[in-house]
Amino acid sequence: MKIGGGEATEKESSGGFQFEAVDFEPCFVKEHEIKQLWEKWGLDSCSYMKRFSFDEFFSKHQIDVFLKDFFASAKVQQSMHVSAGRSSWSGIGPVRSAEVEELNTKVANMSFFDKIKELDPAVVRDNEMLSIVKCFDDMADGVLVSDELRKLLLIEDSEHYPEFDDEERKEMILHLLQRLAVGGGTCQYEDHLMPYLETTKLVYKDLVAVAKNASTKKVEVTSLAYQLKSVNAYFDLFPRNALEHHSFCYLVIEPLERYVTVWYGAHIPAL
Repeated sequence: MKIGGGEATEKESSGGFQFEAVDFEPCFVKEHEIKQLWEKWGLDSCSYMKRFSFDEFFSKHQIDVFLKDFFASAKVQQSMHVSAGRSSWSGIGPVRSAEVEELNTKVANMSFFDKIKELDPAVVRDNEMLSIVKCFDDMADGVLVSDELRKLLLIEDSEHYPEFDDEERKEMILHLLQRLAVGGGTCQYEDHLMPYLETTKLVYKDLVAVAKNASTKKVEVTSLAYQLKSVNAYFDLFPRNALEHHSFCYLVIEPLERYVTVWYGAHIPAL
């Protein structure tokens, strides 16, 4: 999906959305064990998560106006930034156009990942910490793949890649697991699946809201997730030395509570 210009894109209010920064501490900031993993995975220096409130009703068809207003907002510009290289950041501004993909948020519990534990040949071994099976080294868009988990997540012609179909691969929670398993440019990989799953669960709770469906009595995710792929603006979403496939900018919009959470990361390979 692409959103495009118009003379009003340089103004703060192209459709009425106004934004305010919200005090927000994600789990990798406030929880010591998760913070340590974040540093181990090389995500502490190249990624961040921020939250902003907005003042108007949001529905999916308004995503183009929402994004224009978001990047044109002075409050957003004061708080949000993009990577300009290793340990270097720069400001943002209005966008003339952008490419964004809507993701799925149907998953409401961690049973979504049970199939990883049951695959044959095994991706993980049947022990308490679910040891990840090693494999021969391969490359996936600039990232070394040396275990069956990252092979399943990243390499399309691998044996287990089809275990998650196209719709499942659009799930925000699977994107999250993949980003954690790849990490940043200085990532030290885990030997076990459990730290990835436990962190995925906590970060997913930071990103999405849930509510009980009055009809079905089931808990459902109410948030809407989008991946921002690129922007046409005076700033670059990611620096030139970042690996495009492994860099990300997600916007998760909670229409009922009227806030949006941004999770940004630029994957810059280690020297």
